[in-house]
Amino acid sequence: MPEDKDILQVLIKKWPSVFDGHLHYTVGLSGGVDSVVLLYLMAKLKEVKNFELSAIHVNHGISSNSDSWEKFCQALCDKLNIPLKIARLKIIKTPGQGLENTARISRYKEYAKHKDSIIVLAHHQDDLIETMLSQMMRGSNIHNIAGMSEITQKNNQTFWRPLLNFSKEGIVSFARMQNLLHIEDESNHDNTFLRNFIRNKIIPEFKDFDPDIKRKLLNSLGSIQNSVAILDELANDDFTLCLDTEESIRIEKFRNFSVLRQRNLLAFFIKLQKLPLPSQKQLEEFRLQILAAAPDRHPSLQLTNDKKITRKQNKIKISDI
Repeated sequence: MPEDKDILQVLIKKWPSVFDGHLHYTVGLSGGVDSVVLLYLMAKLKEVKNFELSAIHVNHGISSNSDSWEKFCQALCDKLNIPLKIARLKIIKTPGQGLENTARISRYKEYAKHKDSIIVLAHHQDDLIETMLSQMMRGSNIHNIAGMSEITQKNNQTFWRPLLNFSKEGIVSFARMQNLLHIEDESNHDNTFLRNFIRNKIIPEFKDFDPDIKRKLLNSLGSIQNSVAILDELANDDFTLCLDTEESIRIEKFRNFSVLRQRNLLAFFIKLQKLPLPSQKQLEEFRLQILAAAPDRHPSLQLTNDKKITRKQNKIKISDI
């Protein structure tokens, strides 16, 4: 685990070779301490790596302070001479979605407008732990529990999270050393949100019980991620055996697998399309439906606003709604 005080030097040393030659990076800037530190670090990296750097701030319009946060981000980018794109939204809670998740989905839609740029996000070690625990508390699929990776692809867009190996404490300490100002989102103290409840209540209790708990949780997360990697290898082999010429799964081949491999293959198939995984309960209900359905029935499961997975005749496929 790198020393937090050496964040800049570690990032220079561990610059992903796959990014060599890529010319444009866009930082997701909320104005909070994590994203402010990230923007500062990217500005320093720009001097070494010689790339174009910009930022995007999504004004969700949820807080009464949203406009002042926007002004803060603009002033910060002006000071660093970094172009800033501001996206002003009016978040309306989607039925079946929490406000936090609705805002996240809207934010990623804005990121999707920058496909020529690598989107750089400020997630860190503590976010990994919070994601793991929150997904466990929701009864999620192991792929969701495994959480984020440093470099991911989604809808033909690259996302980079260079701070995943650094702690929140180290990031805050770095900000203090560099005298970096940032905003405070009052919603971070609202424990009706699950992630805040985990951050503000559960993690401190865990640390009181065991001061070394974060390291142990990260070790467990590493084991989960390794298990997911093995499951994906198996699912890839199964997918190859079931693959139809139309990028769909042949149901007669699918039936030959054990229940566990069927579940694993369905999750892999959805992930392969860079789509969010449904809950384990939803995926299991869909699995049972496609196995029991008559040839003239077409059970489906909606994955996003515009995508669904469907059994149609003898094939399982993902298509537009």
